[in-house]
Amino acid sequence: MTIINIGELTTVFAEDFRQRYPQIPWRKIKGLRNIMAHKYEIIDFEDVWQMAIASIPQLERHLREILTESV
Repeated sequence: MTIINIGELTTVFAEDFRQRYPQIPWRKIKGLRNIMAHKYEIIDFEDVWQMAIASIPQLERHLREILTESV
């Protein structure tokens, strides 16, 4: 559910904001959300685990950098 929530939250950012930070794979995040919410039967849980331990922390670092820039 957390991954679905992250995907949902990407939609609250304005398009110009997302374009300023191309290092964040906005479309992939949203696409993954759609798969997890609607096509969950094709999910490979090993892939989900790898994402949880590698991609999510990387996303967090990018977002923290953006927050640091904004302050």
